[in-house]
Amino acid sequence: MLDEAAFEGFEPGSGSIQISLASQRLALVNPWGERVLERDYPTGKSGKDSPAGTFRVLEKREDKSSNKYGSYVSAATGEVVTPRRWLVKKPAGSRFVGTPMPCWLRLTWAGVGIHVGNFERGTRTSMECIRVPAEVQRRLFEKVTLGMRGRIYGAD
Repeated sequence: MLDEAAFEGFEPGSGSIQISLASQRLALVNPWGERVLERDYPTGKSGKDSPAGTFRVLEKREDKSSNKYGSYVSAATGEVVTPRRWLVKKPAGSRFVGTPMPCWLRLTWAGVGIHVGNFERGTRTSMECIRVPAEVQRRLFEKVTLGMRGRIYGAD
């Protein structure tokens, strides 16, 4: 859901980000409590749950790659040797390539953030982060500023 008029009138950094773990919905909320942008997102997998609590946006980067999740690729050819680096030791002759996380908004120094990512609606596929479709995340990225407040909560 996007209220185009309200979204265009939203002053960057003026509202908050609200993330519901129960309904798996993210909303950009203006200072009057109106949701100007709202979208489904996947919660973290069991054991890699998205953390509840309040936050401030700590970092904003248009082009970011994970330093934890990604693949080992051949240093010589660039071909993927091991697709899930976090599950295996580094193979000889390989180098790490982090998973792209465009329009990155860091929520915790432990590495939880909001970024572009694919998912199936209603599934728990994330590794703690909040994944949002590209077209929505790019709009959100426009309006979010460093220090902007937010909340991840369990019940609606």
